[in-house]
Amino acid sequence: MSILGEGSAMRLTNGVSWTKEDDGNGARLELCKACNRLDLSVEKFIIHGQPFMPAPQSRTSYNLQSSSRYREGFSPKSRNKKFEVGTLGEIRARSVFCPFCYLVFKSISAPGTVPFKASGEEDKTICFAYWEVDGRVATSRKPPTTEARTRRIHLRWSNNVFKDSYLVFVAPEKYLRLNSDAQHIWETGALFLGRAVIPDANNGVLIKSWLDNCCFNHRVQCAETETSDRQFDEMVGQSYFGVIDVLDMCLVSLPPDVQGSSYSSYTPETSRVSDPYDSAIGDYMSRTERTGTGRYKDYVALSYVWGKGERYTTTLENILVHRRPSGLEKVIDKLPRVIQDAIALVRRLGLRYIWIDSLCIVQDSSRSWKLNANVMNLIYGNALLTICAADGEDANTGLKAMQASEHSHAQFTADCAPRVRLMVSHLAETGIRNSEWNTRAWTFQERLLSKRCLIFTEGRVSFQCRSTSMSEDIVAEPEGAGWSLELVQSPPQMLRELPRRAFWVYTKCVQLYSSRNLSKPKDVLAAFNGVSNIITKTMGAPFVFGLPTSHFDLALLWEPLQSPVRREPKEAKEKEDYGGLEFPSWSWCGWTSATMDYRDSMIEGCLTNVHEWLKEHTWISWYIRDGHGNLRPLWDGERSTAGTACEKRWRGYKAHAPSREREQPVSRRYRLREGEPRIGGRSRRSSGHSREREDLEIIGRRPRESPVDYRPGIYEHFRDPSLMTVRNPPIDQYGRRLPPEVLHNIRDLFEQTLPENPYRVKMVEYDCEPNIEFPDQPLLQFWTWYASFRLLPAETDPSASIGDGLRRYDICDATGDWCGSIALDTSWVNSRLAQKDFSASRYEAIEELDLDFIAISDAKSFTNDECDVWTYYIPKERDQSEWDVYYVLLVERKHKIWRRVALGKVFKTAFTNSTTGRIWKEIILG
Repeated sequence: MSILGEGSAMRLTNGVSWTKEDDGNGARLELCKACNRLDLSVEKFIIHGQPFMPAPQSRTSYNLQSSSRYREGFSPKSRNKKFEVGTLGEIRARSVFCPFCYLVFKSISAPGTVPFKASGEEDKTICFAYWEVDGRVATSRKPPTTEARTRRIHLRWSNNVFKDSYLVFVAPEKYLRLNSDAQHIWETGALFLGRAVIPDANNGVLIKSWLDNCCFNHRVQCAETETSDRQFDEMVGQSYFGVIDVLDMCLVSLPPDVQGSSYSSYTPETSRVSDPYDSAIGDYMSRTERTGTGRYKDYVALSYVWGKGERYTTTLENILVHRRPSGLEKVIDKLPRVIQDAIALVRRLGLRYIWIDSLCIVQDSSRSWKLNANVMNLIYGNALLTICAADGEDANTGLKAMQASEHSHAQFTADCAPRVRLMVSHLAETGIRNSEWNTRAWTFQERLLSKRCLIFTEGRVSFQCRSTSMSEDIVAEPEGAGWSLELVQSPPQMLRELPRRAFWVYTKCVQLYSSRNLSKPKDVLAAFNGVSNIITKTMGAPFVFGLPTSHFDLALLWEPLQSPVRREPKEAKEKEDYGGLEFPSWSWCGWTSATMDYRDSMIEGCLTNVHEWLKEHTWISWYIRDGHGNLRPLWDGERSTAGTACEKRWRGYKAHAPSREREQPVSRRYRLREGEPRIGGRSRRSSGHSREREDLEIIGRRPRESPVDYRPGIYEHFRDPSLMTVRNPPIDQYGRRLPPEVLHNIRDLFEQTLPENPYRVKMVEYDCEPNIEFPDQPLLQFWTWYASFRLLPAETDPSASIGDGLRRYDICDATGDWCGSIALDTSWVNSRLAQKDFSASRYEAIEELDLDFIAISDAKSFTNDECDVWTYYIPKERDQSEWDVYYVLLVERKHKIWRRVALGKVFKTAFTNSTTGRIWKEIILG
């Protein structure tokens, strides 16, 4: 029996037992005992399909419809079992005679690369095989549903030592020489099956068939953009936006589509999919489909890695040369190879225009760069196609799949059972993840925002859109009405959830984006601007320093997955890299060297109903210092348009709060009368409490005469006592009915000034439009509960890692009782200890540190990792305790500005039992 893949025949050896079967053609198939337990057969891979000849060497047809649905030992229940194939060492030894082991062993090496050599420890790694449902196609039933067609075998290794791979059933031989995915070429029964990659094939034809299938069949999901017609038209009409004409080889403005000859002019009446409501996304209609004609000519966008070193770009000096016909032709040899290949590919696809940042943006003009950077969502979101060049480490690597000498066509296939030929396949996403292109911050939004991506990686090319995924080695479902595992890990699929749960999409984007690298630290928000723009459109609320204002309390609950470093210049020469920009400690954008995430374990109580949590379990009135140094509220329900775009449970703060019950901010309408008790009483202070801290304390009292800009008619006494009752408290600007302990305290009146704005605290009205000329300062100002606690290293399982450089610490009150938990960067703890001259051990010394904490919102409970033993700190059983905990920030002060250190949880009662007592304090957080 021969095994295809490297042109070598498989030899059978003695010494290991195997079973033998006859495929009806005289060939003997040998599987080892471990692999034989899988009991491979055609019907295990093909669930529903038309009759065809599934084995390339079979001389008789095989009717799949007449086959038994389930063979013995393969009931629906048994599909969930995982099969242990063996260790890598065992699999290597059996691979010389067992075709299945051969494929498993080859799956850890990419085709065409040097054979893998494992170390002693890697030889002990265990491989597991799982059955997974793969391809699904749409049915004609109402409402529309999908029907499973195929299964794959998923190969996964213990401890994730090697990347996952799949074994896919190979399509009939009569299809193996086809190099197009045009409609009607492939029979339905062959969909989602493996096929040969043709070495000398014209990939331009294959790519063109993918593009045609998407443009003509996926008219709902893939034609829709997250931008409006007005925004795109306005951008195209601006003087800073231009494209490359690949025929005249010069920079031009994007021309209008007068003759309606572009893909965008395709009208829905000729589409095979006639029902505009048959998509799971809803009754979306694209910009071009609503009008029936495209406004502008189609253009392609390029996403690539610049790399290090000098690159030929458009500058103020050569822009006029590039604008002339053939102006770019004269410098074509100076352009990186990836740009040359992209221009050639656009021509082969019959298109004319391409947008490439290094040439279409005047690179030495800060104005041109900033204007284009602010509309990346429009540029990539409206491109017909985005070419993603993920083959190499820089722009000198071209599009390998378009070159016969660099095109990777090696495959590993083998006959593993009668009429069962299998092929090793890796998801396109696997190759993308391993690429340098996927580590760059700018390429994240370039891919996410694109409607269609043509991805070049590992010498292959694949096509991904919002409906389907197509690759060289798998037969794709062209109409986009089905589903495949190829789509599972594709980031653009997240956008399908945007209309339903925008904040969830935001959290996933932050996690994926923050793990990437930036050459220039100051670009952290610029490279995320396109993503924030599309999320802003759904949420209806602006972002401040990367956080959505409509969900601001929840957006603060991010955590680092590794030891983080502040994003700020450490030396004078680094200031140029920041361009004068400052980033706050309270936002994920203010940190680097770590992936930022919204851990499910931390915020699961909030996600059950985000809107309700924001309304019932938050209380802070957030203000930010604008570019003029004035205090501006982050939210005002009466002036905001947010609140209706998503499912109700995912919405943010309430918009359009009823004016009849609207709360005048407490400081404006309620002042304590002489002799009236203060809420919370006097604070308990430790004997070592500093005078500096005491000077900043304000406990529910009327502020001292301060340099505040009072606006006439605003700061008046509250006239209706009936609205002050617990039963009917007023509604604040966030749509919240606040508890009495907060209502009776100052929330919207401030006294602390800044060195740059020392004369008064001026408050201005809410404004959702950012000031481009004078952007906001990275400073929040607000009132909340403050307390001081001490820490102890938590006694946790050493194997339960929470991240490199991080350690969990217990939070203790004034009496030493456990009252909370926090994950800290150990280097920060060591630096704090180094500032003190302790004679005791470092373990004991940390107990002597009074650390500052502020409460920011309510937490539902502690997890078992945070609190492994219930000590009855509050008089309740653990399962009865809900919302008795604060989310807290550990903060440190520098020049009167507090900075975030870490996020944790503390019992609410513990604030009263802290070394300082519970203090209502004015905070400036930078």
